[in-house]
Amino acid sequence: MAEFSRLLVVLHVVADMLWIGSILGVAVLLVRPVAAADARRAQGELGLYLYKKLATPAFVGAFVLGLVLLSLDLDAYFVRTHFMHAKLLFAFGVIGLHHVIGARAKKLAQAPETSLGAVAPLSIALIACAALTIYFAVFKPM
Repeated sequence: MAEFSRLLVVLHVVADMLWIGSILGVAVLLVRPVAAADARRAQGELGLYLYKKLATPAFVGAFVLGLVLLSLDLDAYFVRTHFMHAKLLFAFGVIGLHHVIGARAKKLAQAPETSLGAVAPLSIALIACAALTIYFAVFKPM
């Protein structure tokens, strides 16, 4: 069973890498300064395509694999050790920011004349939440 758990962890980490990399790719596309409405719409459409075709499936894979891993030993993650509480807090932060950035891509694709707001700070917050999630997963400090 330990080998199966390790395999699940590897798959979970791979899905996380694809997810975080692709949603940050969406953010990079959105912050690129473009003036013409047609170019802005294309920019939003490309961001939305990346969001739908890579970021979201990778998120779903990471989420499902994470749930499976948690279900294998709930007592270990939530009773005997407490690092998972903090890890999940920051992971849910990443999830929320993922959806906000995706919504901004959809907004730009549908209405290129509208302002996107602060996508760059959102992506920095996403990186910070992802880094803290990794910290708690690796060091298990609590």
